[in-house]
Amino acid sequence: MKILAIATWYPHDDNPTEAPFNADHVEAIRGQGHDVRVVHVRLGTSLAMPSHVNGEWEGVPVHRVLADPKRPGTVLACERLLAGEMAWADVVHTMAFSSVLVALPAWLARTVAGRGRPWVHTEHWNGVVNPASVSSLWDKLSGVRRVLRFPHVVTGVTGQLAAEMQRFARPRAARVVPCVVKGRGPVAPAYFGSPLRLVAVGGLIERKRPLAAIETVAWLRDQGTEAQLTWVGDGPQRAECESLISRLGLADQVTLAGSVRPAEVAGHLSAADLFFLPTAQENFFTSAAEALAAGRPVVATRVGGFSDYADAANSRLVDEFTPDVLGRAVLAAVSAFRNQPAEAIAAPIRARFAPGAVGELFDDAYAAAITRA
Repeated sequence: MKILAIATWYPHDDNPTEAPFNADHVEAIRGQGHDVRVVHVRLGTSLAMPSHVNGEWEGVPVHRVLADPKRPGTVLACERLLAGEMAWADVVHTMAFSSVLVALPAWLARTVAGRGRPWVHTEHWNGVVNPASVSSLWDKLSGVRRVLRFPHVVTGVTGQLAAEMQRFARPRAARVVPCVVKGRGPVAPAYFGSPLRLVAVGGLIERKRPLAAIETVAWLRDQGTEAQLTWVGDGPQRAECESLISRLGLADQVTLAGSVRPAEVAGHLSAADLFFLPTAQENFFTSAAEALAAGRPVVATRVGGFSDYADAANSRLVDEFTPDVLGRAVLAAVSAFRNQPAEAIAAPIRARFAPGAVGELFDDAYAAAITRA
């Protein structure tokens, strides 16, 4: 089939790490034999257009267009482009909540004219499942989620997200289609020696709780367990983290690695024994899934839909983020998984979230949307 993917977030030359999960979903769809085009709508007043407006991304045709509400001409031009692309497509597939708002006018116009298309929407955004975690303004405006009733099928990357979307969608429209998780190379064994090697992957931002992670390393030291934490990622809390590391005397035990390329992330995961990140809110939690795909058990807070796949067989999740609770969870994970082969942890995740498995779920979603259109 011909699939038109409409996304307000998508990788580009100026920012190749913008929403890689959307590009991974497009790859999974193409892997099922479909012809896919992407329209990347730069929605907003402060977003610069990428250097290359039209071209390809990983072999997929991508047309990038600006839609600035303060410049109505750009919005009209965007809608004309979308209407033309919808005429080509067999199925319209929006990705991320704001893309629903972008696609809706053109889709409605075609539908009223008797030339509508089946519509599937895929959601990753935390603001749909937990509006208050984004801002107080979005929390007040979150009733706009009722526009999710227009797509024939809506998919969420976790069961929690799909259940929340179903509150606003058509009857029985919501289903789970997870993110793609790629196993990068062979699974390396973990050693669980001394010091214990911990890794976190995420921004140095309040929501990821890097300060709690650092304090947990100090708690482990005080309990007689030497641990080294490598935090991969950067952000506005870096200076605060550096100050805490100095104050607790952890300069040799906590490394702030900064932002690195995906291949380097895989190397950091393989070098660790456990993935440890006491986050405040997640949906799919891609970095945790990637850790499991590398054969590394996860220690985290139970705060999102990632408990779909992170369970007692591969993780230790806790409901509090105090250093002693987190530290005891780390020690429990060491006891539970130190003798478990890394391959045994990685294999189920690699199979469940492989591009082919995700592509088959999208095929099912397309078939359902076509039936309902």
